[in-house]
Amino acid sequence: MSAFQNILIIVSIIALIVMLVLILGLSWGMSFQAVAVGGVTCFAIAVASTVIALCIGVVGIFSRD
Repeated sequence: MSAFQNILIIVSIIALIVMLVLILGLSWGMSFQAVAVGGVTCFAIAVASTVIALCIGVVGIFSRD
């Protein structure tokens, strides 16, 4: 795995952790709208960075001859 892929996977993990903290924020008094927008944004970042890391890996596999 390349260094860029490692960074993307770390970004995915951090985004999922932040999403979990936001969901817990409902019990801490955060508004539902803020939790919903933040959760969806974090999820989108996690999915996008994971897909990019996977695409880089697949391109790397097929470009080796």
